Amino acid sequence: MLNLRLLVPAVFVFAAAVPAMAQELTPHRAAYTVTMLENGKPSGGAPGSYAYELKLTCDGYVANQRLRLELSGQRGAVASEQQTQMTESKDGKKLTFEHRSTSGGRRASLVKGEATLGDDGSGEARFSDPEGQTVRLPAGTYFPSAILRATIRAAKAGENGFEGLFFFGDKVKPPLAVNALIGRVPKRLADVKIPKGAEELADGRTRIYYRAGFFDDDAKKQGEPAFEMSSVTLDNGIELYGTHEQSEGGIEYRITRLEGLPKPECK
Repeated sequence: MLNLRLLVPAVFVFAAAVPAMAQELTPHRAAYTVTMLENGKPSGGAPGSYAYELKLTCDGYVANQRLRLELSGQRGAVASEQQTQMTESKDGKKLTFEHRSTSGGRRASLVKGEATLGDDGSGEARFSDPEGQTVRLPAGTYFPSAILRATIRAAKAGENGFEGLFFFGDKVKPPLAVNALIGRVPKRLADVKIPKGAEELADGRTRIYYRAGFFDDDAKKQGEPAFEMSSVTLDNGIELYGTHEQSEGGIEYRITRLEGLPKPECK
């Protein structure tokens, strides 16, 4: 059975020379159809669903996401669901996170806590579940919204690849090393369309394509990524298409519904 990490939307790499706070993300709600992959190709397994919501506050971003799959088990198909909620400050220095997963309607795991970064870019993640656990965050660590904003800026600047550190908080482990390439959108993905009624959110927006490998300490020793992801994302942070591949399995997801969310009135 594929042990899927919670999905992180959009692009997950960063360029250290590009300030994350210079790029704004568009608040929105989106839904995707999910297809199981085997060796990078659709396997014909039962389809799933993925929902993502990004709210903008005066202080930062609130992201909610839910992935639901029907996975094969010894006694037939089992519904697996992963949910996450994250609140991140606009300056990219504070992240609160909560990740839940269920299998067959029963809770399989719960991880939650808070992470902060200091002025030098280093910091610490403190977990309330499992209670008392901490993880050191080296200088250069980026949280989800900050790393996305920096990546969009890098793509606009013509950068075609870079490396970085990424912390998501779904496991009590140090940040993952990311090695990514930014390039042209492949021809096979040129037909990914904006859902009807949401055209205004995409008007005049550039599509960004990337493929990234994520490495933990064990993966580094073997020379192979722990998992890989790819994405087609608009330059306002709205993801149209993505993949998550681990070993021989994985998923592919395509946008089916999209709506904008209001921006707060801040003083």
